[in-house]
Amino acid sequence: MGQRLDPARVARKDGEVKMSIVMGIDQHRAQITAEWIELGTGEIGRARVRPADRAGVRRFLAKFAGQELQVATEATTGWRFLVEELRAARARVQLAEPAETAALRGNKKRAKSDRADARHARELLLAGRAAGVVDPTRSHP
Repeated sequence: MGQRLDPARVARKDGEVKMSIVMGIDQHRAQITAEWIELGTGEIGRARVRPADRAGVRRFLAKFAGQELQVATEATTGWRFLVEELRAARARVQLAEPAETAALRGNKKRAKSDRADARHARELLLAGRAAGVVDPTRSHP
């Protein structure tokens, strides 16, 4: 993988060190593909969630309990339940517009797999370039 980030980017809250994780998710009806990076160590992880339902997402997110989680996913079919589950897990979610995300890949560059889509979403979020849209489920502060 070769991508290593500065361990000083570990989030600190209330004097406790929490690992900050940046994740990209590619969602389909049958499965969800995720790729994440732990900013403190630079370690990259991947997973598939099958079936792509609330129970499966909850089981997957349980491994990140107590960690600062930032997630980018596209506003494709089924995004609402995924965003609801991510928020229930206290993740910060960036919901991206699919056409804008594809445009950020560049001319004639297409993801070749769900894993590549998840990686692309993670990399855009990490670079601060995720193509966001308004999330109608967002509660007002």
